[in-house]
Amino acid sequence: MLKAKYLWAPLVEGVVPDHQIYEVILKNRGIDDPDHFFSMGKEVLIDPYLLKGMDRAVSRILKAISADEKIVIYGDYDCDGITAISVLYRTLKKMKANVFFDLPNRFVDGYGLNMNAARKMIGDKVELVITVDNGITCVEEVALLKAHGIDTIITDHHEVKEVLPDAYEIIHPKISPNYPFKEIAGVMVAYKLASALSDSILEDLFDLVMIGTIADLMPLEKENQAMVNLGLIQMNKTTNLGLKKIIEYSHLELINETAIAFKIAPKINSSGRLGKAKEAVKLLISDSEREINDLILQIEEYHANRKDLTEEAFQLCEKLVTPEEDVIVIASTFLHEGVIGICAQKIAEKYQKSTVIITLDEEGVGKGSMRSFGGDNILKMLEHNKDLLIKFGGHSQAAGLQIKKENIDMLRMGLQREGSHDQPILKIDMEVHLPDVKVATIQKLQDNSFFTASFLFKNLTITKKMMMSDKHTKLICEVEGVSIDVLSFNSLEYFYLLEVGDIINVVGGLNINLWRKRTTIQIMIKDLECLKFQVLDFRNQNLFPDGVLWMKPSSFTISDETLLDGNLKQTLLEQKPKTIVLLPRIHQDMIEASVAKETYIRIYKAITEIGDITLFDLEQKTKYPVWIIKKALEVFLELRLIKKTEDGFSKGAEGVKSDLHTSPTYHELEDLKETADWLYQESISTIKSSLYAWTEAHYEF
Repeated sequence: MLKAKYLWAPLVEGVVPDHQIYEVILKNRGIDDPDHFFSMGKEVLIDPYLLKGMDRAVSRILKAISADEKIVIYGDYDCDGITAISVLYRTLKKMKANVFFDLPNRFVDGYGLNMNAARKMIGDKVELVITVDNGITCVEEVALLKAHGIDTIITDHHEVKEVLPDAYEIIHPKISPNYPFKEIAGVMVAYKLASALSDSILEDLFDLVMIGTIADLMPLEKENQAMVNLGLIQMNKTTNLGLKKIIEYSHLELINETAIAFKIAPKINSSGRLGKAKEAVKLLISDSEREINDLILQIEEYHANRKDLTEEAFQLCEKLVTPEEDVIVIASTFLHEGVIGICAQKIAEKYQKSTVIITLDEEGVGKGSMRSFGGDNILKMLEHNKDLLIKFGGHSQAAGLQIKKENIDMLRMGLQREGSHDQPILKIDMEVHLPDVKVATIQKLQDNSFFTASFLFKNLTITKKMMMSDKHTKLICEVEGVSIDVLSFNSLEYFYLLEVGDIINVVGGLNINLWRKRTTIQIMIKDLECLKFQVLDFRNQNLFPDGVLWMKPSSFTISDETLLDGNLKQTLLEQKPKTIVLLPRIHQDMIEASVAKETYIRIYKAITEIGDITLFDLEQKTKYPVWIIKKALEVFLELRLIKKTEDGFSKGAEGVKSDLHTSPTYHELEDLKETADWLYQESISTIKSSLYAWTEAHYEF
């Protein structure tokens, strides 16, 4: 039995037929008029002047342009920040502004505007600073700039704290009471400023705004969805040479939200993860073919390196996980800072717990990334432990922090009290009947970028399981004669926890796979359960896979060592395990020796030669394990071939002859050998059938 990780919550009751799938998806997302939803455009974009402070900010920037003041746009190193810089920089350049851009190196500066950057701006005679996708928590930095006569305009969308910076102006949707939609990305805020400055709708920037919006996981509704619609149109005819080159190197068959989320945005993000975010900005703002050709090769290299670093870091983090913690906290000097956010997300998803991963420098200062699981508001969790932190910031689901090494254990203790103990909820769009689902229906969902749609499939029988590239799992399942591939990427959990013949219920997304001109549907696993009794076969595994036992607390292991302990059936009746795990054979020689006549001849000879002999003496003389010697002594006593003395054992009465097979103990040993041979020589299907029959006869699940 394998329990689901989540509490499943279908949004509609019953099984939905194929012809209603698209309709239900729309209804679940509150889309009453799909034609309108997917055609929302410029008319839905909200007036930028509804953002508090926009008037004053525009006036100050126009004054700076007119006076040829030195302006610096200060951004962030993620995709949202990089696109935000690009949007505002392109706009100001067109307006002939004396503008430059800068952003932190994540390894040196950490997140956002910092004191080193502020001092550099002072030294560089900067007269106006505009932050994009950061700045709302930079109280001291803004104060330093102001003290030196430098105005700061903050544009941001991150969570607001009690004390705001004393900036010239702050443009932020969450402190703008008249702005009707609060959940916009940093790039959207930057675009609003650019649009207000230009007094026009800047269509050529729609693609960049769309990329940042999707990358920062903003809800795709209202003006966000409108921007996605507009951005997809613009991206297919983009005039941005750098973006064209990214598309070319991504080998995209179709430009849609899925392609942006899983192909385009990760490449832009990779440069920032390796401390090279400026190259990504340059790529998106350059009009030089030669420069762009050089930059795209660098971006591709960063992306490949990021993948390798992520895999290495994830493997290390797995070894450092303490699964008993309510909130997982991992700290190490061997973790690459650029990928700890990705690793925190993967660990949180795998272990179903909010996770903090911290990389420590030589001076004992840690930079951490935290990801939420199960609805935990991690920003509030960090707020409650702020006295232990140097700094922190972010969103309710993703945050960054800095901490001294000596405070990590106290943070660990503090977070344990904050973590959720409730089983997280997984919303499911609908249950569908696999044989009923048509490729054309899934294609329609993909064409409209409903890549988050989740479906419930019941009673799939596993007919084959495979490990792909040593890190992915592929289950081939069948229901009513229809076969389908069920995939779990970057996880071998289900490869080890499921066997051929298991019947499972699966929640997952649906993809279309084209292989050798054959089009099939695939299920991408989000969660699954196996409600039946399970037998897992690890008899031929040299090493029991890490993590399996703790993930299966209800499992019961059987090996030949279990057989030696005796009372197997009684133990099964008492524990009623939901899963039986068959482990490798380790005592074959000893079990075979326990029924070999030569064993009894040697032990009996030692007793008759020495006379009174102890168990220790017998072990030393015969070199047999104590278990075998004890069993042989039981057999001899039953047959009256020996007698127990005050000092040990000695030969029994003269003339006693007996057959080993008349000894009850020897008969038990023969049964033991027969059971062990059956356990390790019989096929897993036969063993499963026998165990299924026995458990069904003796206890219920």
